Amino acid sequence: MPAFCPIEQGVPALAIEGLAVGVGFGAIEKTASATFESARNLAIGIGIQNFPEGLAVSLPLRGAGFSTWRAFWYGQLSGMVEPLAGVFGAFAVVLAEPILPYALAFAAGAMVYVVMDDIIPEAQISGNGKLASWASILGFVVMMSLDVGLG
Repeated sequence: MPAFCPIEQGVPALAIEGLAVGVGFGAIEKTASATFESARNLAIGIGIQNFPEGLAVSLPLRGAGFSTWRAFWYGQLSGMVEPLAGVFGAFAVVLAEPILPYALAFAAGAMVYVVMDDIIPEAQISGNGKLASWASILGFVVMMSLDVGLG
């Protein structure tokens, strides 16, 4: 494999996309906007943009000396993780529905932690610490107001 391995870089992204499609199909009829049509459209959109992703895997391999057929085959194989991740995503929606509010709260807390732990100290190094702190507080207030106001 070349030093930059497009397969190692592309497969995790494809797995995440497949997971998103699976969640889309698994969430059908859970809310008014979660319909088969919206899940199908998501799958079609992700499927269309998989063509350039396959090229992003195949072309560097071809440039690294792999045969055309082998580079094409690796490009195809890199996308095979997507249907598996889709099935996992649909199954996960069914299992995770009871814990979803807690998982989303944890994800939100993780994002606040990243901002407070990484972004604000980095902004202070460049002299924008107060601005970053006030922007974080303002963003938090706006999001909480929207959450309370919109339910």
